[in-house]
Amino acid sequence: METATVNGAPGVLGAFGGDPRRAIQEDAITCLVCGGPFRQLNNFHLRLHGLTAEAYKERFGYNLGRPLMCGALKRLYVQRAIQVGLAATIRHRPILAQPELRRRGGIRPLALEELLTRREIRLARRTRREP
Repeated sequence: METATVNGAPGVLGAFGGDPRRAIQEDAITCLVCGGPFRQLNNFHLRLHGLTAEAYKERFGYNLGRPLMCGALKRLYVQRAIQVGLAATIRHRPILAQPELRRRGGIRPLALEELLTRREIRLARRTRREP
């Protein structure tokens, strides 16, 4: 695969047009360091590259809350969570749990993934409005 640089970090991102979201497919997620396809990028694989999940997400511009797994596996986990009632036990609100967010009025740094998504939404809205 073709290599590219994101925030000074080399990888295979160039094959995805500089958009890390394209590395996450329905049946596989492509490691942007080695180019290998996986169902999930787990800590063991990321350690082979000397990375943690958080460092990988920051390096390639993913949201820190993004699961590093393919779409099919993510849906399976969601279905299991619904079956066991996990959603009812989650009561986490970042603005309350993290005082630094309250000080900044909820403003947080945006990852490349989120910036690209917002750009696509704005463009889609513009094209719908134009006659």
